[in-house]
Amino acid sequence: MVRATSALALALIVAVVAIAVALSVYFAFSRPMHYPQHRIATGIPTISTTTSSTAATIITSTTVTSTTPGLPTLAQIESSLNLSAVASLGPANTSKVIVIAYDPECPYCAIELNATLPFLYYVSVNTSQARVVFLGVPIHEYSYPMLEILQAVYHRYGQNAFAMLLDANYAYYVYLIELYESGVLKSFQMPNVTTLLYMAYHLGYNVTQQQIEAQNATVYSMYMFTVTHGITGTPTILAYNSTGAPVYVQVGLINPQYIVGNLTKDLNLRLPSR
Repeated sequence: MVRATSALALALIVAVVAIAVALSVYFAFSRPMHYPQHRIATGIPTISTTTSSTAATIITSTTVTSTTPGLPTLAQIESSLNLSAVASLGPANTSKVIVIAYDPECPYCAIELNATLPFLYYVSVNTSQARVVFLGVPIHEYSYPMLEILQAVYHRYGQNAFAMLLDANYAYYVYLIELYESGVLKSFQMPNVTTLLYMAYHLGYNVTQQQIEAQNATVYSMYMFTVTHGITGTPTILAYNSTGAPVYVQVGLINPQYIVGNLTKDLNLRLPSR
């Protein structure tokens, strides 16, 4: 009788644990995730000049010149990296190249690219004026596997899918920042592998573990290249109009209108009249 009771108790415990696990998985993947609608499909939306108060208090931005030691020339980027393997937007055969060093978990990247990605999409995909290359710099805890996921989506579904997923990730991140600043969230939260896979799935981008792991070599090569050439902070923007040194360099978070204006001027880009 004692054995039967123990066996029954053990069975009940196993059942409860199984139900708890099932419910946690269900709520993790079926609960709606709120983030703003994508803005990069058509045209060039208004660039927001609003930055969070958190950003204003903890972020310092620094503009460096193209003579900063270690920064790569475009020729070095093209010869050292297999750019066909690195996520990019726009035409490959152009001398106007904008390199974005980014981290999917970087809050500074989230604020800056959430505002400027529509502009970058416009000058690259919509009008083919420039190529935008995204060099991943894995700084935070889950950045490396998240970069592998973004790269895998790029290779399976193309540049538009990559842009949509990156846009969703940063829009969601800005949403989390706003919740934290308003007191809804008691601790600062960041996107992670689970949230990125969730967004990819709901956007219709399904990548396998094998496809994700296949991007390990590319992510590692980007990381080593950026560190070797002094790109250790995100976001970093390097703009080129030839194979030589960058004509514009920006490190850190600044007003997105400055970035748009500087890139437009230094690369002689055309924007639609207002």
